[in-house]
Formats: sequence, C-alpha cells, structure tokens
Amino acid sequence: MTAATPMIRMTDIRKTYRLRRGMFAPTEELVAVNDLSLEVAEGETLGLVGESGCGKSTAVSIMLGLLQPDRGEVEIAGQKIDTMPVADRVRLIQPVFQNPNASLNPVKRIQTLVGQPLRLHGGTNIDAEVKRMLDLVGLPSRLADAYPGELSGGQRQRVAIARALILGPRVLICDEPTSALDVSVQAQIINLLLSLKKELGLTMVFVSHNLAVVEHLADHVAVMYLGQKIEEAATDALFEDASHPYTRALLAATLLPDPKVGLPEHKLGAAAADPFAARQGCHFAPRCPERRQSCTEGPQKLRKLRESLVRCERAV
Repeated sequence: MTAATPMIRMTDIRKTYRLRRGMFAPTEELVAVNDLSLEVAEGETLGLVGESGCGKSTAVSIMLGLLQPDRGEVEIAGQKIDTMPVADRVRLIQPVFQNPNASLNPVKRIQTLVGQPLRLHGGTNIDAEVKRMLDLVGLPSRLADAYPGELSGGQRQRVAIARALILGPRVLICDEPTSALDVSVQAQIINLLLSLKKELGLTMVFVSHNLAVVEHLADHVAVMYLGQKIEEAATDALFEDASHPYTRALLAATLLPDPKVGLPEHKLGAAAADPFAARQGCHFAPRCPERRQSCTEGPQKLRKLRESLVRCERAV
C-alpha cells in the first residue's frame, strides 16, 4: 500500500434482496445499497450516519467481507477483500457490534472470549496477551475469570473491543457500539476509542444514529438515505454548513442536553421512507420540504459543492 492508497476503498457497491411484504405477496426487489463509493485514509475515522434501514449495516457487512455485493469492489489496504484469505482478512479488519450481550457467549469466561481469536489463528502467549488487552481497554485483570453476566454494559463493550484488537488489526468497524449503553458510559467508550485510535494508529468506520457522537469522533461523515450516499464532507464542514435537506433535518432533530430548549422541530415531512417505492428522481423527495417538480423527474447525481459531495440538484 502506497501513501496515496486509502486504507478502505469501496467502489460502486450495489446490494439487493428479494423480500415479501406479506405471507402470500410476491417477492419484490429491495435495494439495500446502491452506487456507494467510500474512501477512508489510513489513521482516519469515517462516520456513517442515517436512519434505520438506510443501508449502513449492509455497507459495513460488505466492508467486512460478511456479505458479497451484487456489484462493485472493496479494497482494504490496497487488497481486494474477496480474493483475500479469511485468516489474512480477520487480522486486518475487525468489527465491534452494537450489543455486547449478543456478541459475547454468556457461558464463556472473559479470558476465553478475548483469547479465542488468537487460539483460532495460532497465536502464542495467549494468557499474557489477554491481560495486555484488558489493560489496554481499561479493565482489571481479575475480570479475566468473570462471565459476561457479571459485568456492566460498559465493561462488556470493553471486552468486545479487546477481543477485536487482540489480533492487531489495522481497521476497526464499529456498528452502533454505544447505542445500548447509558449516556455516561457512552462517553467513556467514545473516549476509549479515541485513545485507541491514537495509540494504535487505527483506521475506523463508526456507524451511528447519534450525530453528537459522530461529531466528536469522526474526521469525515457520509450520510446515507435509502441505500444511497447523499452527502459526504469533513466533519466540521458538514456540521457547520450541511448542503442536503436531509442532512440539515437530521442535524435539526438532534436532542440538546438543556431541558428548557424542548423537543426539536420535525423537518422530515409526514411520509415515511419506503425502500420498496419505485422512483426516478430524488429518493428523499417525498419527505423533502424543499422539493420541486424537477426533483422527481430524473436521478440525482453526486456533485461537488464547496467542501461537500452532495446528491441534490437544488443544494447551493
């Protein structure tokens, strides 16, 4: 990998499913991800945001090699992920999932859970490595003999992070890693991830609904809607001057910690996002307060606008 090669590159990714909307209904095509291209430089963090069902988790599953796209390529450190041996891939890129209660086997001790990747891939000095990992994520070594049910939610997520890091990956994919935690614990996990990124030189993708978390953690942000990337920019530029109406609506909907402010104004219209709806124009048009007739007549293409890439012909 040269200095100019991004650590993560996704090019023109498309992924569809055939689903039924009812028991006796015919199958319909659902486009989970379409025309998605992303690049993440080594040592940087990309925030991937959007509502539930926008394609974020499908995108990161393809990035991890857990799903095969219908079209497009994924490269990690300059290597095509679909031709990479699994043993090489898991040493290069690792996930941290949303719910540590589901990702940690409740009948296994922490020592076994954290050390399992090393056992599977021929590691040595496993006990010492487990102790080092627990120390790295801020857990006392005495917890090595505990079971997941004896730990708090924040401690369990630290265990999941330790397990992901024990093989020494260069890329960490975090899929909503703080959403199941209390707010105070969320801050601890975010600070831990920031510390690990700096200490280990990690490249990260951070998937979240929480824009306040993304603002604190990410260097760049990509916003998705119904499978498409609709805006991408450096974090400061996006939060200060978002170009797409959907991005502005998401930012306006962020809850503030001051109870006197009240609930934010709802700017997403009365319609819900429908992934099955066939449309020629902008996918966001049915909910957009700024739509015009031209928005529904033809496909919207990503274009450069100031410091952003934006999929909206009316953005200025």
